[in-house]
Amino acid sequence: MPSGLDRTVVADPKWVGPAFLVGLPIAGAALGWGLTFVAEWITGLSWFPFQGLFELVTELPEAVRLIVAVALGLALGIFLALMAVHEMLTVTVGNDRIELHRGDVEESVPRGEIAGVFAEDKRLVVLGHRRQELAQVEFDLDRDRLAAALRRHGYAWLPDGDPYADRLHRWVPGAEGLPRGADALLKARAHALEKGKAEDLRELRGELAALDVVVRDRDKKQYWRLADPA
Repeated sequence: MPSGLDRTVVADPKWVGPAFLVGLPIAGAALGWGLTFVAEWITGLSWFPFQGLFELVTELPEAVRLIVAVALGLALGIFLALMAVHEMLTVTVGNDRIELHRGDVEESVPRGEIAGVFAEDKRLVVLGHRRQELAQVEFDLDRDRLAAALRRHGYAWLPDGDPYADRLHRWVPGAEGLPRGADALLKARAHALEKGKAEDLRELRGELAALDVVVRDRDKKQYWRLADPA
């Protein structure tokens, strides 16, 4: 676990990023090479998608076909590798704050606002003293390493998950107990959840948090509870 004087960084092992950057382009190039041998067979399958593309490939000279297929596979592999590296999670635990960085999402939570941290349903959640969620991010790192880092810096790690899980209610339109405006936000968020619009989901979660509403997603369903008033 790499550590500095006043912070501990929890992330994937250093070899994971280079493995993506090397392995995925090679796999993509190999896939492109392999497709040159089955392109003609695929054109005979009327149900197979991208028929026009495979028909175009079969019309190319064999040498050109091989070069184009390998180049396209290599480019696809590079793109996927860069995306994978970009989406790798880094949690920086310091004496004064916790920072989360994944993709385009960067969150920094001051120590004084943090009541505890837990990981559940592949999500890392930072809880506040009013039982509100201060930050949340998709989590795929080693829990023991994260727990050790948090304890090293004096933060409360909650090994049993969400301590307020029993307060969650499944959302249905017009649910009672929600503050004004929350039902409309949850309705919009349900649509975003169905369509898989991650940016909209995060933005609407933030708007609900401003109304002291905590929302959790499970199997395309939304569950909510209220934080304590400020």
